[in-house]
Formats: sequence, structure tokens, C-alpha cells
Amino acid sequence: MLGNHLSGTLPSDMGLFLPNLRGIYLEVNELGGTIPASICNASQLILVDLGGNSFSGLIPKSLGNLRLLQRLNLGLNNLTIESSELNIFSYFSSNAYLKNLYLSMNPLNGVLPNSIGNHSIFLEELDFTGCTIKGNIAIDIGNLSRLTYMSLGGNDLAGPIPTTIGRLSMLERLFLFDNRLKGPIPSDICYSGRLGNLNLAGNKLSGQIPKCVNNITSLRYLTLAFNQLTSRVPLSLWRLTDILVVDLSSNSLSGSISSSIGNMKVLTILNLSRNQLSGHIPETIGGLISLANLSLAVNQLEGSIPISFGGLVSLELLDLFGNNLSGEIPKSLVVLRYLKYLNVSYNKLRGEIPTQGPFVNFSAESFMSNDALCGLIRLNVPPCKEASLGPRKAIGVSILKYVLPTLGLTIIVVFVVLVSGKLHGKKNSKLSNNKDSMPWLTWRRISHQQLLQATEGFSENNLLGEGSFGSVYKGRFLDGTYVAIKVLNLELEGAFKSFDIECEILQHVRHRNLVKIISVCSNIDFKALVLEYMSKGNLEMWLYSNAHCLNMLQRLNIMIDVAAALEYLHLGYSTPIILCDLKPSNVLLDEDMVGHVADFGIAKLLSDGISLTQTMTMATIG
Repeated sequence: MLGNHLSGTLPSDMGLFLPNLRGIYLEVNELGGTIPASICNASQLILVDLGGNSFSGLIPKSLGNLRLLQRLNLGLNNLTIESSELNIFSYFSSNAYLKNLYLSMNPLNGVLPNSIGNHSIFLEELDFTGCTIKGNIAIDIGNLSRLTYMSLGGNDLAGPIPTTIGRLSMLERLFLFDNRLKGPIPSDICYSGRLGNLNLAGNKLSGQIPKCVNNITSLRYLTLAFNQLTSRVPLSLWRLTDILVVDLSSNSLSGSISSSIGNMKVLTILNLSRNQLSGHIPETIGGLISLANLSLAVNQLEGSIPISFGGLVSLELLDLFGNNLSGEIPKSLVVLRYLKYLNVSYNKLRGEIPTQGPFVNFSAESFMSNDALCGLIRLNVPPCKEASLGPRKAIGVSILKYVLPTLGLTIIVVFVVLVSGKLHGKKNSKLSNNKDSMPWLTWRRISHQQLLQATEGFSENNLLGEGSFGSVYKGRFLDGTYVAIKVLNLELEGAFKSFDIECEILQHVRHRNLVKIISVCSNIDFKALVLEYMSKGNLEMWLYSNAHCLNMLQRLNIMIDVAAALEYLHLGYSTPIILCDLKPSNVLLDEDMVGHVADFGIAKLLSDGISLTQTMTMATIG
């Protein structure tokens, strides 16, 4: 009964007449009142999920009598405990099965007990985020040897991070953000061989980043922002070649940025802003083709902006505000088609501000307080002196320097995709089960009722189209967000399988030219995918309608977008994916006329021994 807007209270005797009840699923509703103590009479309960409601009062001690309980979720309510000490752990001291305990966002107002490690040693996941907990993290925390996920973020914890945390060898995610923790980051944390996500932001941690950090080869997300860390960034950090996010902003780190940063080939976010970094920006950053967000603002960096930044083909944000950078803004940046935000203010830059590509959309705020920038009047800079080249020659030079290399690269990419698709199989591996690569953990929760409201009861006025297994509607949520809602017709043979395949693929793939999934809504008699809305419709509409027209450059860009998506699906992902239904109606266009491949309902995940060549006869190539 998740997300059905149920209201009212739970019956005080609800546990008395349900002796064989195994699970209570009432998450994300509008229920209130207290949790009845009689719940303990349902002695066969394995799962109790009451999170995301408005329950108040005390957490019943009687929950500890549920000896078979494996998962308890009371998060996002208004529950409290009896005493100032967080004695809820003692409730379950005799429970050998409890694995998951979620109490986040409740005003527990307790003190984390020193005996935390003496209770519930079988716990695998523990979430006390935002519970106004005080005290220190006890050294006994190291006794919870089965923990894979622990979040104590958003509390009022003080003192050091205990070195015994290194004994949590199974730990995959550790969130201690927004507390008052102080002292160094213990080097023992490097022994957490499975750690994939470490968030210690918003504390008072000091000293240096442990030099052994490269030992945590599983690390994908490192967030140490808003602390008091000093010294240089250890060279070992740049050896984490599989890391996705590095945020060291708002510390007092010094020294230069190592050229070894170029080893982080899959890095998507790098934030080193508001430190004391000096020296030049390494050219090797330009090789980080997956980088979407680069912030080096408010440091002491000098020299020029590397021309190699033109190779940051995925870049959406570039913030170099408040440094000592000099020279010109590289013309190579005009090819960054996804760049939405640029700030080079408060530097020592000079020369002409580019006018092509993403620079068409930037305002004067992006270029304030530099030495001698010139360009368009709307940018609040003086006009540039006329160069010896005439405007037509200047345009010709720009085409030779920037457009032709891009076209050449595009032709090569398309050629490689086609040839590789015919001649090369790719050894695949199972889709990753690592929790930190599971985007559904952060999907927005959307109920069937919300979908009804967003589409005005799935009105025909909001119908975008119909496919083999269902219909697609345009929806608008209360916050103004537009989405596309694909509703499966479960009476059709193959609809369930199509839904499962599309969920399996979309929850794992990550590429800017694939349609993005926002959420799913699934129950016994209703299944829907909530997808990113593409305001320009599909390619078929633009190719075969008298009301629309594509120029040659737009057609070429869309071809590049589709080729890039296919290259990723065939060769760039661990398990090759064959669409089997690539056609103009399945290529969607966003506001910027960027192509996004959609509809994975009959796609194939290649298993061992099946090559791309063998799939050519399955359906439309792709």
C-alpha cells in the first residue's frame, strides 16, 4: 500500500487478530497517531515498513518482542524515545535476525550510547540521519562487523571518528555528514575494502586526507567538503581510476593539482573550490571526457585556461571564479555543446570573449572583473578592436580550426560503431549489484494517484503516442515538472516482460543521448515508467511532417547523437545491449534538439557467447 495517500490511524488492536502476518507495507502515506503496542502480537512479522507518514509518540518497546523481525523502517515520521539515551538498540538485543533499521528524520533527541556495538551485532543497514542525536561515536561501533550501510548524518555528534571504524570490512556506504566531528580522518578507514561512498562533509575534521586512500579501490563517491582539512591533496588520491565524484571544496588544502588527475577517466564531478590551491591547471584534465561538473573557484590558480578543455565533451558546468588566471578564454570551448554554466569572473583574463556555441547564452555575470576582456556590448565589456582578418575570413578560420576536426571525429566514431557492431563481440559481465551504482535508490517516489493528477486522469488530451505495449502521456506534477509517463497495457502478451526489460536497462545505463528514467510506479494491476519529457517530439515527426523542417546541421547533430548512444549500448557498457527497434519514432528530441534514444521494451542483453554479428537478424539494426 505504498504511496496511496492512506490517512487516519492504525487500529489499537491490529496485532491481536493477525497472528500469521509476515509484513506490513504502509510506507509513504498520510497515516498518523501512535504505533499500537499490540503489533508485537503478530509474532511472525518479518518486515515492518511505516516510513514516510506522520506517526508520533513513542517508539513501542514491544517491537523488540518480534523475534523474527528483519527490517524495521520508521523513518520520516515524528517519533521519539523514552529516555535521553538512545536505548532503542537494547530493544532488539535478543533479536538475531534484525538486519535493517531505519529511523531517519525523527526527533529522537537522544545520545548515541557507548554500548551501541554490544547490541544488534547482526545489523547490515543502519540509518539515523537527521534524528538530533548527540554524543560521540563509540569505539564499540567496530563490533557491528556486518554493516554495509551506516548513516549518522545530519545530527549533533561530536568528538573524533573512532579508528575502529576500519574494522567494518563489509561497509559499502558511510555517511557522517553535517555533524560536529573533529580531529583527523583515521587512516584505518583505508581498510574498508568495499567502501564505495564516503561522505564526511560539513564537520570540523582537520589534518590531511589519508595517503592510503588509494587502497580503497572500490571508492566511487568521496565527499569531504566544508571541513578544516589542510596540507596537500595526496598524490595517491589521483590513482583512484574508477572514482566518479570527488568533492573537497571549502577546506584549506594547498599545493598544486597533480597532472595525474588525467587518470580518472570516468570522473563526472570534481569540486576543489574554496581552498588554497596554486600553480597551473593541468592540461590532462582535458582528457576527462565524462566530466560534467568542474569547479576550481576561489583558489590561487594561475596561468592560462588549458586549450585542452575543448575535449571535455560532457561538461555542463565550469566554474573558475576568483583565481589569478591570465591569457585568453580558449576558443576551443565553443565546441562544448552541453555547457550550461560558465564563470570566469575575478581573474586576469584578456582578449575576445567567444561568441559561438554555448557562449551565445552566457551573460555578463560570467565574465566580470577581468583585466582586458572585450566582445559584445551585452557582456558589459568594451568592443574588440578590428583584427586584420575580415569577418568572413575569421569565420573561415574558426570553421577550419573547430568545426572540421569535430566533423572528422564524428565520421570516425560512426565508422567505428558500424564496423565494431559487425565484426566484434564483446565479453560481458553481469550487471553490477553494487548499491552505489543503483540509481533507483535516489529515484523520486511517485504514486499512482500522482500520475492520475499529472495526466488529468490519463486524458486523451495528454496522450503523446501509442506503442506495442501501451501508451505514453504527458504529465505535469504540482511542482511544475513535465514528464512523459509510459503506461503498460498489461492485457497484452509480453507487456510484463517488456516492463521488466526496460526497468532493468534504464536503471543501469547512463548516457546523455539515452532517455532518462525518473521513477517507476508498479503494483499488481498497474505498471508505468516515468521518463524525462522531450519537448520537441520525435524524429519521425520532424522528418515526415510539412509543419517541421530540419536543416543539414541539425540532421548531422542528431545522427551523431544516435551514433553515440549506439556506441555506448554496444561497446561502452559492461553488457552489450541491442535495441532491436531503432526507428525515427524512437529518437526523441529535447528543447535543444539533442537526440535521445528511447523504448527498450524489446531490447536484448547479450549473454556469453553471443556476438553483435549474431544479432543482426533479430530486428532493426541497433
